[in-house]
Amino acid sequence: MFKRCIACIALALASGGATAQIAPDPSGLWYDPAESGWGLTVAEQGDKVFAVLFVYDPANRPAWYFASDLQVSHDFLPFPQAEGALYRSQGPWFGGTFDPRAVTVTPVGTMKLVMLPTSMQATYVIDGTTYTKSLQPQTWADGHAPLAGNYEGGLRIGAKSDRNCPDLSFAPSDPFAKFTFQVLEDAPGRMRLLWNKDKDTICVAIGQYAQRGQLGTITGTIGCGGIDTIAPTNTGPNPFVWSVSGLAINEHGFSGSALVINGSCTYSGNVGGVRTAN
Repeated sequence: MFKRCIACIALALASGGATAQIAPDPSGLWYDPAESGWGLTVAEQGDKVFAVLFVYDPANRPAWYFASDLQVSHDFLPFPQAEGALYRSQGPWFGGTFDPRAVTVTPVGTMKLVMLPTSMQATYVIDGTTYTKSLQPQTWADGHAPLAGNYEGGLRIGAKSDRNCPDLSFAPSDPFAKFTFQVLEDAPGRMRLLWNKDKDTICVAIGQYAQRGQLGTITGTIGCGGIDTIAPTNTGPNPFVWSVSGLAINEHGFSGSALVINGSCTYSGNVGGVRTAN
């Protein structure tokens, strides 16, 4: 059984890279399922986005374009966007001797990416013609999440939808000790987080993992109760709804944005942890 743990620390948590300007980070492969062979690769670093478009030209030959400096803007909230110049590049055959003087970069138009809650709208102009596509993240994993293990970190609630909503905390009672917890994978993608608020209270968060580009999500329930009345395999009789988005995982730990719903009240914060040896 999971060892009793003691308390909460600020979440300066392991992540895959620098803080993203778009949340969740749109980096990954995007596509239209109805158009096989068409795709868009997106990588975000800081406040800029690099996008590579691979399509077919009028002669049905593979063609690719790139936008190396898409500027992120939040002026169009609630949906951030990235916009900039689009280029075509040509160069020497990949199997021959590379001559950098044979590489040409030609501006062909513009690209704009609008980040929607579960999709992306891509609008691009090539040689005077405008195209608009609705894209979704492309995934091919089996639903497995490499999260199982022991961690130090926790779940911090930082905001609530209304000041009349009661305060909500899942942190252990002792504010001066570490917040340690365990993550189990009971079935492919079925995650369970387990920790103790104090010697008599246990908290359980259960959810289904799903991949979204390079990041992931978890959706399920969370609850705390007396150690003699709540089993470590369920969230109790009256659990809250909880979800994690923008979940980044690496060999050192994980982090993501957390949302908890209790009736008409919504709470937001962060969840994550750094792997520990035990």
